[in-house]
Amino acid sequence: MLPLAAGLGFLLMLPLFFMDFSGGGDYPQLEKAISGVRYMSAPRQLQRSSFRAIFPEGKPSDFVGWMFSELGAAEWPPSEMELMDEEERRAIRAIGMPILPQNVEIRQEINPQGGRQVIVRGDDRQKKIMVEGHLLPEQGPVLTREWAFPGPGPS
Repeated sequence: MLPLAAGLGFLLMLPLFFMDFSGGGDYPQLEKAISGVRYMSAPRQLQRSSFRAIFPEGKPSDFVGWMFSELGAAEWPPSEMELMDEEERRAIRAIGMPILPQNVEIRQEINPQGGRQVIVRGDDRQKKIMVEGHLLPEQGPVLTREWAFPGPGPS
């Protein structure tokens, strides 16, 4: 009876594994871009990346500088533009990596000539990563997010 119940439970949960929860909210493209920043700043990703090798005691501002450096940019999640094949997209999603939207810039400072953009800042005093989502550069942010930046060491 137990194997039958476990199998039935698994079958009922199966659709949840294939649902895409990353597109919610009022600004799904901005949210997807922010999820890419959150992914890169997650403790496990920081341990795998070159960030902790270069900045063993790295602060949020160090992370932002690294993220936009050549070394950090090489470790960004792929964008929709890079992934042409749907099979590649499924494989990337299966490992939990976000796919960056092609129509949103991720930057340290606002691009006055740009459109949709996510601005990333590090707050060393509060030990947080702060992001702002903009639809137009001349307007204020339409959404803001912040999260704690993990300290050094294994998580």
